[in-house]
Amino acid sequence: MDLISMPDRDFIVEVARRIIRIPAISPASGGEGEKDRADEIEKILRELGYNDYQRYDMKDEYGKIRSNIVIRAGKGEKVLWLVAHIDTVPVGDPALWTKPPFDVTVEGDRMYGRGTEDDGQAVFTALLILRDIKKNGLKQKMQFGVAFVADEEMGSKYGIQYLLEKDIFRKSDLIIVPDAGSEDGMTIEIAEKSILWIRFSVKGKQWHASMPVNAINAFREGSKFMIDLDRRLHEKFTVKDDLYNVPYSTFEPTKHEKNVDNVNTIPGTDTFYFDCRVLPQYSLDDVLKTVDEAISDFQAHSQARISYDLVQKEQAPKKTPEDSEVVVRLMESIKKKRGKTPKAIGIGGGTCAAFFRRLDIPAVVWFTTIEENAHRPDEFCLISHILMDRDVLEDVLVS
Repeated sequence: MDLISMPDRDFIVEVARRIIRIPAISPASGGEGEKDRADEIEKILRELGYNDYQRYDMKDEYGKIRSNIVIRAGKGEKVLWLVAHIDTVPVGDPALWTKPPFDVTVEGDRMYGRGTEDDGQAVFTALLILRDIKKNGLKQKMQFGVAFVADEEMGSKYGIQYLLEKDIFRKSDLIIVPDAGSEDGMTIEIAEKSILWIRFSVKGKQWHASMPVNAINAFREGSKFMIDLDRRLHEKFTVKDDLYNVPYSTFEPTKHEKNVDNVNTIPGTDTFYFDCRVLPQYSLDDVLKTVDEAISDFQAHSQARISYDLVQKEQAPKKTPEDSEVVVRLMESIKKKRGKTPKAIGIGGGTCAAFFRRLDIPAVVWFTTIEENAHRPDEFCLISHILMDRDVLEDVLVS
């Protein structure tokens, strides 16, 4: 049975199996990038009868090909865009998975596999709508566009940031990024927090663990500094904004790199990271000023030296206006299809929408999803959510 003639559920499962089996992990996280997965999406598009699409590839600093695909279908002055990222995060600890991460396991309404929800669900929905356009001849009032983009999980340098340099999108277009949402689909994200990822390097003095008097324990000194910085940040940046589902700025110590290989050596170096999600009313430069003050004060009484560099720094742009066309049209279609009026919110996660907003192109983030399911072991999405979202988005196209 070919893809176009398949029943909806069978189509979703088939494309999911073909896509998820191909890892698309950033080279910065030990992967090979998105090229092979983009190749498979190209094959699916051709099987659906689409040959008029554009491929945007570029090499990254690791020499790997980072791939994006852009397609438009139908007629009309405006374009309703779905921006779906095709990269995924690593598996993490394989022992925590009860399902094979790169095979799709279907159990009732659930499809398990790494990337099925983040952001495979958006990819499957986009392909389903493209299939429906060919199969059912939707009476579209605008074009349907899909940007299958790379590198979202690591900052979007080789994905949507690259595409935004190509004059593909217009301010009159409607931009929807299906990459965050709620289980009932009643939240439309119109704002995001600023993102700051900091790598701290602590330099001490390595020595045998039996002679700590001769050492400067970088692990201990770094831990003291981390606790002090954590306190300072939370005490200073205290504003709350109920638009956001976590209504305050967050500052979390996260990744910690290996320091020594053996138990009986005091580490002379130590490296750890902070993930900061900051309300837009604060400047990230003010956060960094607080970091600098904390380092200066700490080094005044510690023999350890602390430095840092920025892994990511994205000051949040202005929010998408609630009366913008994309918000109004999406709200109308959700209410029509689901009988309830959604609400506008802000989130702490970073998505491709921020890059559109930075260029004064209104964009929203929306889909129906199991919250806090992304990046976890046994990640899954619901087939019913894909079908529900398809109905809403097709109503936007034809209304």
